[in-house]
Amino acid sequence: MKQLFFIFTSTILINLNSFGQKWTPEIICSTDTLVIEPYISMKYSPKKKDTVNIEPYKVVQCHTRSRIGFRMDIAVSNYYYRNKTTSWIGQHGGPNFNFFLTVDKLNFGFRFKPWSINPKKELNFNGQTLLTTATLNNIKLDYYVGYSFDFEKLISIEPYLGYNRTSFFVINEDELNQAFTFNKTGGLIFGTTLNKYFKLKNYSYLSVFGTLGYSFTDYKKVHPDLDNGYFEWNLGIAVKSFGIKRFNKRIE
Repeated sequence: MKQLFFIFTSTILINLNSFGQKWTPEIICSTDTLVIEPYISMKYSPKKKDTVNIEPYKVVQCHTRSRIGFRMDIAVSNYYYRNKTTSWIGQHGGPNFNFFLTVDKLNFGFRFKPWSINPKKELNFNGQTLLTTATLNNIKLDYYVGYSFDFEKLISIEPYLGYNRTSFFVINEDELNQAFTFNKTGGLIFGTTLNKYFKLKNYSYLSVFGTLGYSFTDYKKVHPDLDNGYFEWNLGIAVKSFGIKRFNKRIE
């Protein structure tokens, strides 16, 4: 699985670099011309003082895409743990909610990935046995920074690097008549997202995307019988929108 991840990422980069061209945000200008009347200015020289009138000049009002944007994702995720962790919580999926701030090509993101599972085997935590009838919430939080490589036809590839924080909670403690406390854990994450954008209006876009990633989250901190690390893939849709930057363009 790990080899497939690197082969997939390398193939995408090679193919996109072979035909891609960077997409430059368009500048849209009004057809109406405005005349700017400058203020009278004073120029000073050691020999004399004189007043110079600056000639009026013409401008058109223009706008383009701002550097600042925001994106919201919703996706379906699947996780593939190593053998010991799989024997406890299995290979499972879940929803993925992603929010990030875009500054030019940098993406500062936050993912919320919750899911509820029933343990596949019993484990002892602090002297209490967690039964297979427990309903266990597995909450993953990702904090990451990515970079967008934009290509023609509104295709982009966005590698990212960040940190995962994982927590477990038993939500039916009353039924079990027990209370459990689990150690939190985390680890480095990295991966790549491939996007195909569709323009909605102005500088707003709909994206269909897929992500492959790996996390070094250490589940041994939760229980010594578990492993560390997992692969994941995500498929989803997103809305990405940029602000509008307005300015005057001088014409002759």
